Amino acid sequence: MSEKANESLFKKQKNVRPKIEDVLFDALEGDALKNAQDFLAFIKENKMTPSWASANSWKVSYKGKGVCYIRLHGVAWYPMDASSWHLSLFAQYDKHLRELILDESEAIKTHVYNQVAASETCGGCMPGVDRKQVGKEFASICACTSFGMKNPNDNFLEFAKKLVAIRRDAIKNNRMPKCSYVKPADRKN
Repeated sequence: MSEKANESLFKKQKNVRPKIEDVLFDALEGDALKNAQDFLAFIKENKMTPSWASANSWKVSYKGKGVCYIRLHGVAWYPMDASSWHLSLFAQYDKHLRELILDESEAIKTHVYNQVAASETCGGCMPGVDRKQVGKEFASICACTSFGMKNPNDNFLEFAKKLVAIRRDAIKNNRMPKCSYVKPADRKN
């Protein structure tokens, strides 16, 4: 999608702030559509509603705190193939996530490992923490992170639902870390 088309889509959607359901059928087809609808049904059953965030991007929150983003083809800064969707699921490295990952398939463990390894250092929201994830020690990783999934299939969709449930329970039970931005120059190494 060209830069001009992205800008036009943003302007059009900004005025309307469409519900994701109003855009889904035009953006997706086949298994991608079926899986996205399944995920939307799950979050709505759990009292969460996606709110328009930007062109073809919706933020899902629970009690005012972020749970995930759902993005469809047409997001200006995130290249995706036509008829694709992407989940960015917020998670925190804690015992609940570790326990979930232990019970998952090798494919899920590999996905989680690759996500952690790709963003090993903290992005600046707080000083990094040392954690052991998927059997490997990681130094100074962010305690507040997200796992990305493009066109999640059945296995990854079930994992995504489990991550959402963990995040919802963390919010519900006040187990959210206090994250505040620390300028890189101000951080102590």
